[in-house]
Amino acid sequence: MNKEKEFIKIIKETLNLKEDNNIKIGIGDDAAIVSGLGDQIVCSDSIIEGVHFDLNYFSLEDVGWKSIAINQSDIASMGGEPKFFTVSCGFPKNFTNDDVKKIAKGIKSACDNNGGKVVGGDIILSEKIFISISSIGEIHGNNFMTRSSAKPGEKIAVTGTLGNSAAGLKLIKDGIKENIFSSFHLRPAPKIKTGVLLSKNGINCCMDISDGLHNDLINLCDSSKVSALIKIENIPVSGELKNMFPDNYHDIAINGGEDFELLFTFNDLPKDLLDEIIIIGEV
Repeated sequence: MNKEKEFIKIIKETLNLKEDNNIKIGIGDDAAIVSGLGDQIVCSDSIIEGVHFDLNYFSLEDVGWKSIAINQSDIASMGGEPKFFTVSCGFPKNFTNDDVKKIAKGIKSACDNNGGKVVGGDIILSEKIFISISSIGEIHGNNFMTRSSAKPGEKIAVTGTLGNSAAGLKLIKDGIKENIFSSFHLRPAPKIKTGVLLSKNGINCCMDISDGLHNDLINLCDSSKVSALIKIENIPVSGELKNMFPDNYHDIAINGGEDFELLFTFNDLPKDLLDEIIIIGEV
């Protein structure tokens, strides 16, 4: 058995896919065949060693998790649920069976926690590790969210505290690998359930915060041809972040990337949802 076939066998066994009537043909054929989807969300994203992660502080399981989670977050921002993934990997010559199994475990954990199943992919030889994911999500109902549908007068809100991922990365690079923020950076939690709820409650404009609030708000405004007024004091920051970075926590929260919270605009929401989000400004 050549190395590629051996790695595919390990990934398939580690993912341990249970029977799913929507997966007609899964891992092992030239392509997958799936069914049972309504309106579909299709997206892709990649992570590359030395650009998006550093093995000095990322475990291989963390790498597998994050490769899937960033795609799950894109699906969440459209109001959908993750259904299927294809995973293309580049591994160096010295990669072992155990290394492959660790990455597959991370992928499986992200799928088990946040939804979706791997139905295929590819493996090639590469100088550095890279993982490229193509994703399919499903929207229930007729409403989906985009970044280009904000309207003047709407409120601007986010789903949680910001800056935690950037703080975790800063502390890791300072030599504090285990810190209160590290999991936010290493294993982000996409807001799948909240995205679905926002969509079901008629929200039209939403995106995930991957490049930092500042950059992503500019992207939203450019796409919607609007501007925004933000009250800096309303931007949600955890008490731990304020205590640890008293002089620059606002800067970290505004410019730090990879929080994977949702940024959206709205006119009205039910009270139970209003209690879960933070209004930071107005379109």
